[in-house]
Amino acid sequence: MRLTLALLLLVRVVLAAEPEFPLTEDSKPRADVPKGTIIKDAYTAKEGSVFPGTQRDYQIYLPAGHDKTKPAAFMVFQDGVIYQAPVVFDNLIAKKDIPPLVGIFVKPGVIPAANDNALPRFNRSYEYDSITPTYSQFLIDEFLPAIEAKHGLKLSTDPNQAAISGNSSGGICAFMVAWHRPDRFRRVFTGVGTYVGIHGADQLPVLVRKFEPKPLRVFLQSGTGDNNLYCGDWWMANQMMERSLTWAGYDVNHAWGEGGHNQKHASQIFPEVMRWLWRDWQTDIEVKANPKGESKWKGYEVFEPRTTWESVAGAAAHRLQVQTDGRIVGTKGKNPRAVDIKGREYSTSGGSCALSPDQTLLYCSNPQSNFIESAQIGPDGALRHAQAFVVLDTRYDATCAAGGMCVDTNGWLYVATSLGIQVCDQAGRVNFIIPTPKQPYDVCFGGKDLSELFIACGDTIYKRPTKAKGVVSGQMAPIKPPAPKL
Repeated sequence: MRLTLALLLLVRVVLAAEPEFPLTEDSKPRADVPKGTIIKDAYTAKEGSVFPGTQRDYQIYLPAGHDKTKPAAFMVFQDGVIYQAPVVFDNLIAKKDIPPLVGIFVKPGVIPAANDNALPRFNRSYEYDSITPTYSQFLIDEFLPAIEAKHGLKLSTDPNQAAISGNSSGGICAFMVAWHRPDRFRRVFTGVGTYVGIHGADQLPVLVRKFEPKPLRVFLQSGTGDNNLYCGDWWMANQMMERSLTWAGYDVNHAWGEGGHNQKHASQIFPEVMRWLWRDWQTDIEVKANPKGESKWKGYEVFEPRTTWESVAGAAAHRLQVQTDGRIVGTKGKNPRAVDIKGREYSTSGGSCALSPDQTLLYCSNPQSNFIESAQIGPDGALRHAQAFVVLDTRYDATCAAGGMCVDTNGWLYVATSLGIQVCDQAGRVNFIIPTPKQPYDVCFGGKDLSELFIACGDTIYKRPTKAKGVVSGQMAPIKPPAPKL
């Protein structure tokens, strides 16, 4: 009996063992391939940095024959050298499968211990796991310019020439850099990415579906043996991210396996990931948003694909007013009031108001709250049944700074927020988010047939053509919108 039990236990251990992920020849040094050079150094952030006083080691890979006078394609890695990347670069560059990349391998920041009886402060989780733009600001505006200046580098400013990668928390960090700054990075590889609830990354699968698709190419790797901890299930979270990216029409690929939370599987597939990320680099370098036209983003019910925001020359304002002929006038005055066809005015302290197309519901925003409140307007104009009605999307660390609002003839509510224009259906659900060039403070429809959407961003007014038609309640009779799907 004891022997039988021992054999059963041995079988269970064998079955539970992680599979091997042997490296391919592209990840092994070759004597006949020119070798790149490695520069090792360290960087200390100054007090004005978003991560003041942090120290981090970094390495720079320069491909064989690198010409520092010409802008170079490059790839950034979190957590230093991973995936045998310098060796893979040597081999794939020699085959012309990828461009002659500069590799930048940077560690997370650490505040050195104050004394021998103290611990350092480890910045890795705050820097890497957060979904805010803070790390992208550090990397793009501070760190990369600093190493360019110090080492005489010239990195390409074309976002199609820039890739970024990382494993675990470094993976979510890489994705967030490209998500926030697709004007600088458009190619992403994440191994066992931490798309879970540490600093808000569990929100990402939903945000990917709500935001207008960005020009990104993304490869994800995870396995059934990945982490399953207090903050979430990595295996399930990576699958949710891949499904959301696919639903939203991104250029996305993945490799699933049975591996655990480590670099083994990602290292094995890294050469093929690189070929996929940089495919057609010699003939068509551009990474496009929604390249196959298969996105299910709800915003395409309002906007034609490929349309963009256009600045209105000479205009600067925080608030917008619609004239009877559809012209938009920018102001820097008080928050706009809502006016019905009878001339009755509605306003709120510190926020903005808008009326539903049928002029029986009043919506009110508050920049200090993530809620839009709604009240019914009685026949006598009195407000009743007031309550919080819309829960706006926000980053985990801040309010969404809700500003001006407007509606279209379908009863959709458009709200200016720090995330962009959040668009809610008649039942008060945020269905999609329209990114904006800058933070908008007000939004309204104007132009011919009220079919252009205008936003006021303080120093600039922008407009964008739509398939919708706006409502100006003080100038139009009430319109009954269609009922939502509940």
